[in-house]
Amino acid sequence: MLPRRSLPRRRMIQLLGASPIALAACGAPSMRDDGGLGLDGGSLDGGSLDGGMLGTDGGSESCAPSRRDALGPFFEDGAPSRAELAPIDEPGQRLFVQGRLVDARCRPLSGFVLDVWQADAEGNYPSAIDSGFRLRGRVTTDAEGSFALESIVPGYYETAAGPRPAHLHVRVWTADGVDRLVTQLYFAGDPFLGDADGCGPPTCFSGDADRILALEPARVNGRDGVLARPRLVLG
Repeated sequence: MLPRRSLPRRRMIQLLGASPIALAACGAPSMRDDGGLGLDGGSLDGGSLDGGMLGTDGGSESCAPSRRDALGPFFEDGAPSRAELAPIDEPGQRLFVQGRLVDARCRPLSGFVLDVWQADAEGNYPSAIDSGFRLRGRVTTDAEGSFALESIVPGYYETAAGPRPAHLHVRVWTADGVDRLVTQLYFAGDPFLGDADGCGPPTCFSGDADRILALEPARVNGRDGVLARPRLVLG
């Protein structure tokens, strides 16, 4: 369990690299009617962007199960179902997440619920009840195992043992409420990953390359930000 943060608010980490990465030739991302992220004229799913890096959806290949991380002290149950975790006036760099959930044979998992929560841009976790579940929400995977959300890049924060890198918390449930995974997603270029993390193994694993996400320039609904494309694997 991580110690509760008692130091003053911290600045947001600047995570985007200097070299932009093109998203696709068919256009800029936009929000679909169902609340997900999509490209104009095409879907912004893992397969279309990375040539299958997110899995083969079957066959003889295997996908390594996502490593678990600490639940942490800031989880609060009851988050609403919504793709936009951060209101439009939330301070910070906009973050668009488009990912997939698969099993150990790389097959998509449909109808699973991902409960996501995070710190704000200065490293503070808003109280769920007092803030109307700000920076918290639940999304459900579609038939392809895809999920999408919009938020802001979280900030790092200090603990008694040292700084914690910026991260998203993710808790995965089956459609009937069985808890399958608690993990954290990190961001490439963060100076507090791995050995520099104030929370290390066996509690936190911020050095796990499979959960360190590259950030790419993106534009959704007229909002400039960065895009992350995680893959989560249930063993």
